[in-house]
Amino acid sequence: MQEKVMPAVTKFTNFHFVKCMQEGIVACTNATMIGSIFMLLLIPPFPAEWTGGIFDAWRAFSAANAGILNLGYTLGINFAGFYILLGMVAAVCKEEKVPVVNNMVLAVLAYCFLHCSIVDGNLTIGLFGAQGMMAAIIVGYFVPLLNIWFKKHGLRIKMPDSVPPFVSEQLEDMLSSFAVAAVVVIVKLIFGAFDTTLAQFINKLFGPIFSGADTLAAVLIYCIVVRILWFFGIHGNAVGNAVVNPIITMATVSNLEAVTAGGKPSIIFNSCFQQWTTQGILFIVISILLVAKSEQLKALSKVALVPALVNIGEPLTFGLPLVLNFDILVPYLIVFALCGFTPYMACKLGLMNIPYVNIPFTVPAILKVFFMSMDWRAVVVYLVNGALCVAIMVPFMKKYDAKLCAQEAEAREAE
Repeated sequence: MQEKVMPAVTKFTNFHFVKCMQEGIVACTNATMIGSIFMLLLIPPFPAEWTGGIFDAWRAFSAANAGILNLGYTLGINFAGFYILLGMVAAVCKEEKVPVVNNMVLAVLAYCFLHCSIVDGNLTIGLFGAQGMMAAIIVGYFVPLLNIWFKKHGLRIKMPDSVPPFVSEQLEDMLSSFAVAAVVVIVKLIFGAFDTTLAQFINKLFGPIFSGADTLAAVLIYCIVVRILWFFGIHGNAVGNAVVNPIITMATVSNLEAVTAGGKPSIIFNSCFQQWTTQGILFIVISILLVAKSEQLKALSKVALVPALVNIGEPLTFGLPLVLNFDILVPYLIVFALCGFTPYMACKLGLMNIPYVNIPFTVPAILKVFFMSMDWRAVVVYLVNGALCVAIMVPFMKKYDAKLCAQEAEAREAE
């Protein structure tokens, strides 16, 4: 496993496109969090029959400030694809060690040219939100690479050293920029001949994948594969997120757009729901606190508890250790599978709202699950799932603790 799988996983995570996508797609994170706050202020997250006090005050504030709140939501959520475009260009330029500015301008021009139009003399802006994310990844990746390729093959104006860098960088890119623009025009004409756009084509092409991703099977596969990778010392979240992030980020923005339009979130496996799948770390720490008699586990529980409360699992992962620890592999996988299964089924059965609000990763889980769904029932689901996970983990942890106690006793006798 170590000899065959780890090199393959390392090769995948170091693949140029994957590295750039991992870095580029998170560019929209803070903007969508800000947009989520504006959305909650714009659309009160409670039933219409709830009246009086803070509920009426919230509605009055929303109505009085609808314009600015809607603007904040629109720029935060409906432009998420645009921010990913910028992030992709920055990531590519960082990897290629080339200046960012002109490549970013080129990519913005290319994306807008491919997806905008003039109607009655006005520029129409579309596909900057969820529906444009995949196209933004493609354009943000290939436009700077195409510009770099043209320059390497002679399409550049060599400027003397006396010219200031901020001037020479733009002039040197002039010929390659025209070449990139020509390619973009050709692409526009090709898709236009079929009465579609790049984004619409990509969304139709990947439609079955997007639909298949929002299933219980996909959630369980993700949870188990990520934890198996962690078991072998590989950063499972980094690898797993490289695969699913474009899909679940797009799902989150789609849910936010649906809520703002007066509907309800419909895609369960999104980047907010993904945060449920990491909650097992705290439950494992709690099981250790309940049974620990060995010095190793007593010390570990003190070190790992606070990080686990803010969803940081490395102290437990490498301190227990979870890596290559066959004594707790089975319950470890079951616990994290439950952390996907329980909330997914709760959402599917209508026992709690689908998470749709972006919340920082380090917010304590019991608060985060409420704010992500704006539903008190999510806290109940979290507590029930936590109790199940701890109950499953305790017998195995007792056995492992007894093994450690025996080893520590042998070590003391040997001294």
